[in-house]
Amino acid sequence: MSKVLELAASYLGYVESGDNDTKFGKWFGLNNQPWCAMSASKIFFDAGLILSVAPKKNPKGFASCDEWLKYLSKNGQLVPVGQAKAGDLVFYQFDADAQPDHVGIVKGNNTTLKYIYAYEGNTSDSNKGSQANGGGYYLKKRGYGTIMAVARPKEK
Repeated sequence: MSKVLELAASYLGYVESGDNDTKFGKWFGLNNQPWCAMSASKIFFDAGLILSVAPKKNPKGFASCDEWLKYLSKNGQLVPVGQAKAGDLVFYQFDADAQPDHVGIVKGNNTTLKYIYAYEGNTSDSNKGSQANGGGYYLKKRGYGTIMAVARPKEK
């Protein structure tokens, strides 16, 4: 997982060119779309670990948080939030619907104060602005109350 974390850290401060125009969208083949899942997918792909979080039929991973979480859930990869560890995927819920709004890669988990640090694409650099379509790649600290699910990559 150290390669995943190194790659994730290397994107800190990356900002889209506008209207979701990103290197992640171009790589995935869906530019100008929300890109949090595409950025996490590219990191796992570049680390050589995409098959730990996606099926062979999705060689580049996922562009949709909802589809990705459904796959990971069906594949038995969900873990309790309190057990989240570096390299896991964390899915967030910011509104009242039943679908995940955002995804990041866990850097750390404070189980005492109940928050997670995660590398996230397409979020804002502060608590203002859109957390799920904010235009940049940042390290975020989020309380357990915003977390919908945590998924652990499969070991090879």
